[in-house]
Amino acid sequence: MGIKETIENAISTDRVKDILVELVKVPSPQTDKFEAEPLLAEFIRTAVEPRLREMGISDIRYDGMDNLIATYGENTTGKSLMFISNAMNQPQSTMKNAYDGDVADGAQYDLPGEVVLGKGASEQKGTMAAMLHAMETMIASDLPINGQLVFLCCVSGETGRHDAITSVVEGEGVRADMAILGGTSLKLTLGNRGRIDTFVTVKGVPGHSSAPHRACNAITGAREIIDRLEDQLELTGEHPALGKPTFAVNHIRSFPDSTHTIQGECEITLDRRLLPGDDPHEKWEDIRKIVMQVDGMEDPPSGMKWQVEMKEGPFMYPSLVDMDSPIVQAVCNAAEEMLGEPPETFYTTTAFDQGYLNHVGIPCANYGSGEDRFAHTDDDCSSVDRTRDTAKVFAYMIADYLG
Repeated sequence: MGIKETIENAISTDRVKDILVELVKVPSPQTDKFEAEPLLAEFIRTAVEPRLREMGISDIRYDGMDNLIATYGENTTGKSLMFISNAMNQPQSTMKNAYDGDVADGAQYDLPGEVVLGKGASEQKGTMAAMLHAMETMIASDLPINGQLVFLCCVSGETGRHDAITSVVEGEGVRADMAILGGTSLKLTLGNRGRIDTFVTVKGVPGHSSAPHRACNAITGAREIIDRLEDQLELTGEHPALGKPTFAVNHIRSFPDSTHTIQGECEITLDRRLLPGDDPHEKWEDIRKIVMQVDGMEDPPSGMKWQVEMKEGPFMYPSLVDMDSPIVQAVCNAAEEMLGEPPETFYTTTAFDQGYLNHVGIPCANYGSGEDRFAHTDDDCSSVDRTRDTAKVFAYMIADYLG
């Protein structure tokens, strides 16, 4: 029996639905502890690791951040393929059935077949279910896995930084010829802009708002910084699909939180998007040169001087792969074989770990059964049919490249 026929006979809609339902029933939310949230490690150890062992994967270990690293295969061909899943998803918020694993008719969501609702289904857990089902199917089949399959379940997923995947790749020395991350709507993502976060604190002197000449208004200092950034920050470059880089102030708060008080401290957060080829540290330096112009400047009413501090925050590399990239070719060939046509390709404005992986020389793209239009909503869901189809594509990639 050939690869396609073997996969068609083994991949099960009911099985992949059951896996997805079971995954969303186990909470793995983002909290203020970020990757150190204990529920993330608990999810991996109770909902993921046992499945791997049941399918016959025994080479399983954890790094210092509790990221799971599993490998399978004879490893005799020198070929390797990495599947990357993520445990962390959005907190429950206002979604009442966030962890119920409800199954509904997909028609009301303009999706084929049934959908499974639950936090993380539309981003992390739909594609994770497809990866798990693809792996268990291929391991149980008679098809050989002569290369090495690497499966990761990282504690990241929502924090907007590369810490977890860096811990695996650089801390544990885990690499592969190419890698796949979760995607949306059976589409293949070819690129995205990156991002740097910058935290700026302006310190003044609080005082009664009836006497601004006796205080140093931190809000005025923050306004001065924002005005200068808007006037002076150069956003150069343009990509035909990704557009131009952008800059935005996306958070501001001041202290003390009291009435009729000139504010003595003001915090602002800056979001600067990057194009492929941009160096994050160079772009931070561009921001620093402008922000620190205000350090030591005088508050007009009082003549007191502002103190300005700037801290580099999380960042994510931009990503770009072309149609000749090995991971793009692998996904397209598998989809054409199993689903009858190659996937639609597109570029996205959001950033994730594909930028880091491409930066360190591991070709990576996004493909899967997520639904980004339902991400972070009370209708968080994934199509069962699309999750099944994703499993078919992943199974073919394993058999074709690692066989």
